[in-house]
Amino acid sequence: MFTAIGLMLAGIALGFALRPFRWPGLLGRAISPTIMLMLFALGVAVGGNAALMADLPVLGGKALALTVACVAGSLICTVAVRRFFPGAGPRGGEDPEGTEGAGRPGAGAAVPGTAPDAAPGTVPGVRPAQAGQAGLTGRAGREARP
Repeated sequence: MFTAIGLMLAGIALGFALRPFRWPGLLGRAISPTIMLMLFALGVAVGGNAALMADLPVLGGKALALTVACVAGSLICTVAVRRFFPGAGPRGGEDPEGTEGAGRPGAGAAVPGTAPDAAPGTVPGVRPAQAGQAGLTGRAGREARP
């Protein structure tokens, strides 16, 4: 274990020292094939182990049960947090999209592009000539140019 951590730290130090050179960037392309080769070797080792292959259905069932339990626990915690802390969310309850509560009187922020002073089919703060150049034409300025 200490060998693996030491090799990783040595690699980090070497990569940091060799940042100005091009070859560390080329090394990045070798990572995926190396991982694929290691996974293949692991598969060969597992397939060659008779005891492990005999226990694979039991181990797979336990892994599936653990996965389902983790997902269920995450969902239950999410529901509990949203129920007991209604203001919890992005940035302390702010809605970055401005869409939460849309359609309910007095709830949420206004939906972008629907400001009272904006004409229908325009983007607030953008002149019509700019909207056409940027491809912002059509309903609420959100449809892309064909």
